[in-house]
Amino acid sequence: MSFRVLMVADVSAESVHGGAERMLSHHIRALVDAGHEVTMLTRQPTPDAEIAIELPQFGIQEFRFPFSGDKGYAGLKELKSAAKQWWKHHQDEFDVVISEQPFVMWALLKAGCKLPRLQVCFSFAFEEYETRHALDMTWKHQMVIAAMRKLEAKLYKSADQLMGLSKFTQDRLTEFFGVPARGCVVNPAAADIYQALDMTERDAMRSELAWDKPVVVTLRNLVPRTGVDLMIQAAAIVKSLGRDIDFVIMGDGALRESMQKLADELGVADRVVFTGYLPEEDVQKRLLAADVFMLPTRGLEGFGLVTLEANAWGAPVLATPISANKELVPTIIHNQLADNASPLALAEKLIWMVDTPLSAAQRERTRDDAFRQYNWQKHDQNFLQMVEALAEGKA
Repeated sequence: MSFRVLMVADVSAESVHGGAERMLSHHIRALVDAGHEVTMLTRQPTPDAEIAIELPQFGIQEFRFPFSGDKGYAGLKELKSAAKQWWKHHQDEFDVVISEQPFVMWALLKAGCKLPRLQVCFSFAFEEYETRHALDMTWKHQMVIAAMRKLEAKLYKSADQLMGLSKFTQDRLTEFFGVPARGCVVNPAAADIYQALDMTERDAMRSELAWDKPVVVTLRNLVPRTGVDLMIQAAAIVKSLGRDIDFVIMGDGALRESMQKLADELGVADRVVFTGYLPEEDVQKRLLAADVFMLPTRGLEGFGLVTLEANAWGAPVLATPISANKELVPTIIHNQLADNASPLALAEKLIWMVDTPLSAAQRERTRDDAFRQYNWQKHDQNFLQMVEALAEGKA
């Protein structure tokens, strides 16, 4: 049976810039492939972005609430006003709603949306905001954090069904919002099986990239919680020990300039390369060619989809024992957790991994282990069952 599904998020499905967009796009694809009629609802990515666009990759429309980008009360007022007008004209067009972030959905609830709802939870907005302002915290920031936490509490408690990617997230829902464990289904994500490159092309990729020494890569938004500064400090320790290892940081963000300055100050600007955002194919080449993928998380890792993306190319992952890293990373052969979330612990474990390189067969086993344990078919089946049960009134 086909249902009319409203997909709600705070990010756009137009293009993929990170894990949130990747999960959103995957869920839309699963719904469309299952024969459901899907409409996407979000907020403007930038104030000059179009209000409505076609998403030809899915064959659906994306509607966007006008949004100035204000992250405070004024921004919420904008969303609330836009939702009231939009919902007035579209409220009879859907059977079920799926929400993947809090703010647009909050506005829709304020507008009177009472549809059965699956709320997907990757991480908490109030915690993300808190980490961004940890060093410049004022009473105004604290008020915003309290308001965001209250908003999220209402959102999660009012959902008909919750879905998280990890037990870590399930536990946090209980800890912060009193949601019982049975109220959140843990449905792990997976990695795509890529066809463009083959594992046998690794040597060719290293030659193309001019990598003639061990190379450690990461793929992160450059924000405080992702801990890229820990990786740069680990690079300085590695260099001080006389080890010739290069570090490649893929991704961009608010801390790009300060991270480059840190590399300069620590004397590792010659060892640390910042690529900025790269096309998907260029990211894949570097994952395939890398000796180690580092995930230096400081906090708020709700699952760690990038772990599986690295493993999909046979790259072993070295991660800090933080958040969901402790849950996911050790389940896949040849991955490693540092003893703690410090530059020294990362450096020590990294040197051991570089001195114990994986053979081609071991890299293939890492890849196969990731695909065996975490696959989209199982995730999609669970996801669609929840959506369809809600739409049929059986949840």
